[in-house]
Amino acid sequence: MIKYAVFDVDGTLLDSSPMWENLGSRYIRSIGLVPSERLDESLRKFSLDEAAGFLKKEYSVPYSAEEIVRQISRLTESYYLCEVLPRDGARELLSALRAKNVHMAIATAGDKKLAAAALERLGLWEYFYAAVSCSEYGPKTSPEVYLAASEMIFAVPNKTIVFEDSLHAVRAAKSAGFVTAAVMDISEPEQQALKAAADFYEVSLRGYSQKINEILK
Repeated sequence: MIKYAVFDVDGTLLDSSPMWENLGSRYIRSIGLVPSERLDESLRKFSLDEAAGFLKKEYSVPYSAEEIVRQISRLTESYYLCEVLPRDGARELLSALRAKNVHMAIATAGDKKLAAAALERLGLWEYFYAAVSCSEYGPKTSPEVYLAASEMIFAVPNKTIVFEDSLHAVRAAKSAGFVTAAVMDISEPEQQALKAAADFYEVSLRGYSQKINEILK
């Protein structure tokens, strides 16, 4: 029986994917310039440092690449602290899991302090006992971050369900013996493969709160 849960943050608990998908355009507008229609598509293959260099060159941004990185970081920080909203059904699912005495942690590819601050602002941090990040345990192509999160709540993989929105993350969690629950998000283009890879699949978190007994058995 499932007694523990580990949650991804961006795109799973928080509706933050649109911000990341459009971060380049968001930044260019913030400094009073007009982004091209294909800017964000062009930036997807770049690291943050590479993106800063590209923006400086293409838009004649009057700041150093290092300052552009700092400005983008402040922009994302402001978004998490003031704007980001939870995914539909997040509160209902977390409440249902807590009512079943499921202990929970988060495993984020982003900044765990920002994630915790956003969740606290939204009244969701109280449901969690711990948080870990990929900066500490490596990318989600490996299960290490999920193993670390489960250890922090004294869980074992076969009694722990991992909620994720990306195909590579679901595959990594499954490789370590976790039960996997996928949720649809715009950041993952391979939805059919995601559905096939996961033990459970729902379009929103609300769907999971409505079948809580099924996923915990």
